[in-house]
Amino acid sequence: MEVSRLRAYLERAHWPRLQMSLIVLMTGAIGFLASYSMLSSGLQAMWLRYPLAAGLAYLAFMVLLWTWARTHGRDFWDNFDLPDFGSGSNSSGGYSPQWQSGGGQSGGGGASSWFDRPSSMSSRGANSSGGDWSPVEALDDAIWVLVALIVAAVALLAMGWVIWIAPGLMAELLLDVALAGGLYRRLRKIESRHWLSTVLRRTALPFLGVALMAGLAGYAGAHYAPGADSIGDVIAAHAAR
Repeated sequence: MEVSRLRAYLERAHWPRLQMSLIVLMTGAIGFLASYSMLSSGLQAMWLRYPLAAGLAYLAFMVLLWTWARTHGRDFWDNFDLPDFGSGSNSSGGYSPQWQSGGGQSGGGGASSWFDRPSSMSSRGANSSGGDWSPVEALDDAIWVLVALIVAAVALLAMGWVIWIAPGLMAELLLDVALAGGLYRRLRKIESRHWLSTVLRRTALPFLGVALMAGLAGYAGAHYAPGADSIGDVIAAHAAR
């Protein structure tokens, strides 16, 4: 009951999906910077670097959500007319969509978060000029392009899912943080739950899927363009073919 009312109030007055979009964009930027920093430090394996960057981006996503809840919490409860709930209420009641699809979706950082700077590499395109067309090579190219499209689609669906559930997620998060911090006295009758469990329950599987897809993209890119250490290198190799 209380989560449903909070969700309705957020949608009416606070544009939660727009705010979540900004958080997702910031998460993606942090993932990009993490990948770039690891590349500059000598970690060139894309299949390893991209999932690590996704994991760091997810940690940043959780910090950003906690910061949002703490920043808006006091002003929110001061302006929100919340009734005195009975002791049988549950903080997760009402609106609680769950992640049910297979594969990865995420908030957090999108597919563009790990497009690093191109670096010097041995291009396979140089050897293809003047050669005869081979159906086997064409099929191989098509397979890896299909893999890239699947990874991009999963990342876009991930971002869309996190943005779509933003009103319910933010409502639960505000309630959990208020209960934990004692921001609203009348909420003490409601069963409390740690805010981190709410975030993990709603977003862990999508982010895990994105991390796996990022690793697959790195592996596919390294196979398609040996010597590449970033998606930018793979794109350059594809353009030179």
